[in-house]
Amino acid sequence: MDQAALEVVDLARQASDAYGRPDLSQRLAQVRARVTDPHVRVLVVGEFKQGKSSLVNALVNAPICPVDDDVATSLPTAVSYAEEPIAIAIHVPAAEDAPPTREPIDLEHLAEYVSEAGNPGNQRDLWAVEVGIPRQLLATGLVLVDTPGVGGLGSAHSATTIGALPTADAVMLVSDASQEYTEPELAFLDRARDLCPSIICVMTKTDLHLEWSRIIELNREHLTRRGIEAPILATSAALRSKAVASEDRALNLESGYPALIDHLRNHVVGHATDLSRRQAAHAVMSSVGQLRGRFAAEQRALRDPDASAELVRELEATKARTGELRSRMARWQQTLNDGAADLSSDADHDLRERIRRLTQLVDDAVADVDPAEVWEQLEQWLYRAVTDEIAAHYALVTARAADLAQEVAEHFADGAGEAVADVDVHAPLEQLRTLDRMEAVEQDQEGAGTKSMTALRGSYGGMMMFGMLGSVVGLGMINPISLGFGVLLGRKALADERERKLKQRRLEAKQACRTYLDEVRFVVGKDARDTLRHLQRQLRDRFTERADELQRSSSEALDAAQAALRGDERERTGRLADVEAELGRLDTLAQRAQALVARRTPVSTPGGPS
Repeated sequence: MDQAALEVVDLARQASDAYGRPDLSQRLAQVRARVTDPHVRVLVVGEFKQGKSSLVNALVNAPICPVDDDVATSLPTAVSYAEEPIAIAIHVPAAEDAPPTREPIDLEHLAEYVSEAGNPGNQRDLWAVEVGIPRQLLATGLVLVDTPGVGGLGSAHSATTIGALPTADAVMLVSDASQEYTEPELAFLDRARDLCPSIICVMTKTDLHLEWSRIIELNREHLTRRGIEAPILATSAALRSKAVASEDRALNLESGYPALIDHLRNHVVGHATDLSRRQAAHAVMSSVGQLRGRFAAEQRALRDPDASAELVRELEATKARTGELRSRMARWQQTLNDGAADLSSDADHDLRERIRRLTQLVDDAVADVDPAEVWEQLEQWLYRAVTDEIAAHYALVTARAADLAQEVAEHFADGAGEAVADVDVHAPLEQLRTLDRMEAVEQDQEGAGTKSMTALRGSYGGMMMFGMLGSVVGLGMINPISLGFGVLLGRKALADERERKLKQRRLEAKQACRTYLDEVRFVVGKDARDTLRHLQRQLRDRFTERADELQRSSSEALDAAQAALRGDERERTGRLADVEAELGRLDTLAQRAQALVARRTPVSTPGGPS
């Protein structure tokens, strides 16, 4: 919790209440809630068996996440701060609108819930597991989320991970030092760059691979070519464990974890704190600006009554402009409605085009292979392609939505001299969680008897036909010629049957893929429409509240200026001193808010085991 930002927001709320502005106080209360929320979510992602769980365990010095050789985390596991160790399993809601149920579980039995061995196929029907432990690193609000790695970043499981990116403050890509980044890892980083504000690349198991420094340089080159700005930190969980056990400071530094912890504290938690301060400062300065307008207008009227007519005209014009912002026919309302409609149409077209392109790729891929022989590769390829396309779709929606919010805000900058900033735009990707896997296409196992019957059926007609022709020239029904043609036709019948079944398997594979893609389009399309409708309502409510605030501020400024002109000279002199004192207090509050923006989270120095 940022105490300095909290104090400034509370002072602004007190001023708003004192000056009779509950609308400003309510908005500041919302900002206060964000400031007091300490949670900073970091997603720990990576391919299967790259050391994600070991990394989380080493960071918190506790065996929280399972690290078996054959089984890894199969459900998101969020590790945060708690005074006493606690674990809670979050079950999938029984109904669409129902909240998820929370079940306290024994921390020692955590692997029975989050691993594939203990919870095969997610039989417990869980969404995630939350773990709380008393650790200094987590006390700052840091939440480490160990994500599923089974199947890798190119599998269906990665959709859930990508879905959480817009809600995360940072993503930590974990890859061991055995090889440079794979194409799925680089593709994931591309998506993470579009959906998450901060990326950290962590190279694990440096104690096992002597060429780890060369691998890091190769990975830096990959990131540079793709325009991805992210640090690459080398770590060894084994060295970290030995350092903690022996309290060896030098060995701990060699493990790389102090550098990683410092980065998390200073650049991730610190960045979130700086963002919270900027939001608090903007809200306070905005509120102070509206409170100050009333006293500034009154001050001008008291200081120069002769110029009061011009002042009143200016204030009346300002009141008229702010009044237009409240109209249902205001330009910002039209911009929002038109922009939301255009965005919805473009998003729907973009999704349809992506699904159409995937469908064509599937048809082309299946046309030249036997689906039964390559089904596993085909299935994983399609899951990877769908994940990539849906992530790209939501990256587009998120960017366009942010542009729309800024376009609407510009009307307020033109109409009231103040832009509306920090509009939250999130595009959740939880929809792929509900999709079933495709039904596998398998090759029929034909026995020798079945093949013999197929050959006999094909050869029978040929033998009879050529046997009858042979009887005309004095040969028997069964003769070498009829037998030869029977064998040929039997072999052709077998080949035709194999071709028929191959075509059938191709049709089944195409149908399975098309069914899956249709379900993706249905689920994602609905989620995208719901997201855009929520966004439109959010923007409408946010800007309507601001229009009401500006209208009230302009009205109070006009009333204050007119009231100042009604008193005699003695009353105006006394009131002027009071007004200037109020302005001084408001200016002091604004200066404290501006000081928040200038502050930065202090950088700590790497030390011993944390």
